[in-house]
Amino acid sequence: MMAGATSSPELVKEFNAWINSFLFSEGTIKTARDAMGAKAAHYFLTYVRNFLGGSILYYITAAMWHWVIYVKMGRTLFPKGMPAPAVIWDQIQLAQLSTTVYAMLPVLGEFFIEEGYTRCYFHFSDVGGLIGYVLYTVVYLTFVEIGIYWMHRTLHTNKFLYKYVHALHHKYNSPETLSPWASIAFNPLDGVLQACPYVICLFFIPCHYYTHMAMFMFTAIWATNIHDAVPGNSEPIMGAKYHTVHHTHYHVNFGQFFTFCDQYWGTLKRPQDMRGYSQEPSTDAAKKAS
Repeated sequence: MMAGATSSPELVKEFNAWINSFLFSEGTIKTARDAMGAKAAHYFLTYVRNFLGGSILYYITAAMWHWVIYVKMGRTLFPKGMPAPAVIWDQIQLAQLSTTVYAMLPVLGEFFIEEGYTRCYFHFSDVGGLIGYVLYTVVYLTFVEIGIYWMHRTLHTNKFLYKYVHALHHKYNSPETLSPWASIAFNPLDGVLQACPYVICLFFIPCHYYTHMAMFMFTAIWATNIHDAVPGNSEPIMGAKYHTVHHTHYHVNFGQFFTFCDQYWGTLKRPQDMRGYSQEPSTDAAKKAS
């Protein structure tokens, strides 16, 4: 067991209770505890916090990016036209619905952490200092990247999961139907499945609690960026030009942050050039979507 690891779950629990105390009044916290017990109230309030925080982050990030790429640079970036207002409104409604379930995943992660089931830690000394932190963080993010790649790929190759879970997100299958608002516009279960490696990896790889939570937040911001259909050279980063090809061709570019997994397992498809997106799905993709 890592030095000091036994104290980390309690420290995380105290930290979350402290954050909740800023967002909810003493009366609200007491009412929740009286109604459902201290432990259930703690996780319920944490869920409400994450739901509200996730929703606010979605609207702020997508709205800022919307203003930059559509209002300030629209004609330059999208000479063939921008997403219709009806498409964006559809994405907003779907994203807000998905957040109600998606917000439960970090709560589940916090439950496992606070109950001592994971290797999540609170102090650098728990892993031997800064060097240990850096090494374990690299290992954690590597396994998360691999896990998300295979989860995303499975959502495409498993016919049941694709039809009933992931296909909803792929109705946005052209650059003209993609926008920053599409980042979490998916079946609520879709987001949980794709992000679950962030929680699963905690069971066997040490990760600092702040780093774990920061990555959850950064993932939401990153998803906004890669759904904007704005081309740009970012290799080996899995930027928007690669993810746009994923939406038009379906069976390629499954990685989250990097192109490495797709390169290694043979699913990487590069755009022909900086603005060379195919405007139509491939024959294979069209069949799968039907």
